[in-house]
Amino acid sequence: AHPGGSNTELARNLPRVLLPLANVLGPALFQSAEMGALPTLRAATDPSVIGGQYYGPDGFAEQRGHPTLVRSSAQSHDENLQHRLWSVSEELTGVGFPV
Repeated sequence: AHPGGSNTELARNLPRVLLPLANVLGPALFQSAEMGALPTLRAATDPSVIGGQYYGPDGFAEQRGHPTLVRSSAQSHDENLQHRLWSVSEELTGVGFPV
């Protein structure tokens, strides 16, 4: 799941050079943190969700809106990248989880 453009600490701490642009476009692009949490909540709790499905906002460019089934990037289907992400995550966290 992905939150789209959500007004969180990440968005509020953009580099200074981007702040004027964010102030102008922010209201059109960013939704509340609560709305941004909905795709994750749906993916985790909706009994109709099937493993491997990907949820995000249903609005323009998946930036705002209610959670809906969306397409994930081509990179997310690359098994080499999947294994690399898993390995790096284990290395950085110090937590191993056999799959």
